[in-house]
Amino acid sequence: MVNYLFPLVVLLVLTTLDFAEAQSRRNDPQDALRRRQIERKAQHSPYWDGFVLKHQGNCTQALEKLEPLAKRGFGFEDAQTALGECHLTLAGLPAEGGTAPPREEMLATPNYTQGLDWLTKAALAGHFGAQGVLVSLYAAGLGPTTDDIDAAEWAHLYLTNPQRLSLGAPVLVAFAIEELEKSMDRNLWLQGKERARNWAPVYDHPSANPNANPNTKLNDQTGAPNKNK
Repeated sequence: MVNYLFPLVVLLVLTTLDFAEAQSRRNDPQDALRRRQIERKAQHSPYWDGFVLKHQGNCTQALEKLEPLAKRGFGFEDAQTALGECHLTLAGLPAEGGTAPPREEMLATPNYTQGLDWLTKAALAGHFGAQGVLVSLYAAGLGPTTDDIDAAEWAHLYLTNPQRLSLGAPVLVAFAIEELEKSMDRNLWLQGKERARNWAPVYDHPSANPNANPNTKLNDQTGAPNKNK
């Protein structure tokens, strides 16, 4: 009779050794670290690179990551807003609480005009974050236009923004809105409110040339809300 017991015992021993070795590798801290790094790399999305760089205060490199996303147009308003904010930072716009340079001086800075352009694109599409930035800029005398009605309209659009309300996001620019309302004639404030009631979003289209620079010229169409009357 052929004895199958010995080969079976050997196989069990080898399997046990292989399992023990594998278990040892799994318990090795360096091996675990390598596994986590591989998993993290597999889960990483390049989409967030620009946002991370902006958060780290590295707007110069963030522009390179954010601009290709922003140029895709509709659906990429987060990137457009972040790109616009980075341009404003590079233009020398001070942090909250600082003293802003005169409007004419800022308008002479390419980064500033590009920042306004990208923020306006996102705001016109209904992005409440971009709308809030524009409200703050108007309150500081640095908005895309000098029209009080435009400023009032953006303030009301931000306050009534459906996405902001559905998310329950707080009014982060309450002080700016209060300052705007106090600084202008009541009739102008109400005209802006009425204009906001008749407003409709305008969505940006992808850039025909992905390597083209964003338009840096401001006009009534890009510098003020859409007046759909």
